[in-house]
Amino acid sequence: MVTNNSRQYEVAVAGGSTAGLSAALTLGRTMRKTIVLDAGAPRNRFASHAHNFFTRDNTPPQELLRIAREQLQPYDTVRLEQGFVTTARKTDDGFLLTTDDGREFSAKKLVLATGLQDDLADIPGLKELWGNRVIHCPYCHGFEVRRRPVCVIANGEAAEHFGITLSNWHSDITFLTNGDSQISPEATAKFKEKGFQIKTAPVKDLSAQGEGVKITLGDGEVLETGAVYYRPQKLVYGNSLAEQLGCEISPEGVVTVTPLFETTVPGVFAAGDLTHPGLHQLYMAAMGGHLAGTNANRQLTQEAW
Repeated sequence: MVTNNSRQYEVAVAGGSTAGLSAALTLGRTMRKTIVLDAGAPRNRFASHAHNFFTRDNTPPQELLRIAREQLQPYDTVRLEQGFVTTARKTDDGFLLTTDDGREFSAKKLVLATGLQDDLADIPGLKELWGNRVIHCPYCHGFEVRRRPVCVIANGEAAEHFGITLSNWHSDITFLTNGDSQISPEATAKFKEKGFQIKTAPVKDLSAQGEGVKITLGDGEVLETGAVYYRPQKLVYGNSLAEQLGCEISPEGVVTVTPLFETTVPGVFAAGDLTHPGLHQLYMAAMGGHLAGTNANRQLTQEAW
């Protein structure tokens, strides 16, 4: 790792989770002087284990990051620092980043790997169980609760999508629409055919019950289930730095990137959840970080040539 006090780098990486550390590994192997600034709040920090990640299935997310940081040790051009980047601006020589404690870091190229956070519904118990007993992705967590009865907090098209997808993992599904059902008549009939239930009473609270979840509805009914599927209706993308720099951002908050993971601002790359409206998976983040690092190095090489 770089040990001097210089804050001038060839590449700065904002965000030190999967995408950021993947970019740092590639930049280390291309011998680029790189700083990674990480606020220490990855989206998957609530999950006890990460699944469906090639060669690392069932590994705790924090352990994945520990391994990634450990494997950066041989690359003495890479420096990792704790820091929440609050501002980013273009300069004559590249970019200037400022952290919340006032430190400044300059770099010729910038990789944004600032991810997203889930905006959870205000249901008592939901936040406490989020990432373990309350899950959002069957590809990530479905196998661990396979064949158990489950509840799904969803309505309308979201419930219909869950119904089709989850039928491969579960045959006993109860949909909690948290109000009047907006599930189409066709899907409602199909759910009835499959034996799925639909309950419209508001979800009052969730709590741990044995290895599963106890759900209390607004009409007083109490359900006990193996797990709860829930997908936040709103995702909060960490796009403030991209916005400050003038990068193109979709109405949903996703930063626009090329197939080489460069944003619409030359020299600024982005990777990970920040760049996808869906497909928020570890392997996608790692791939995007690698390509962002590769192409930041490619530009530096071409410019030096």
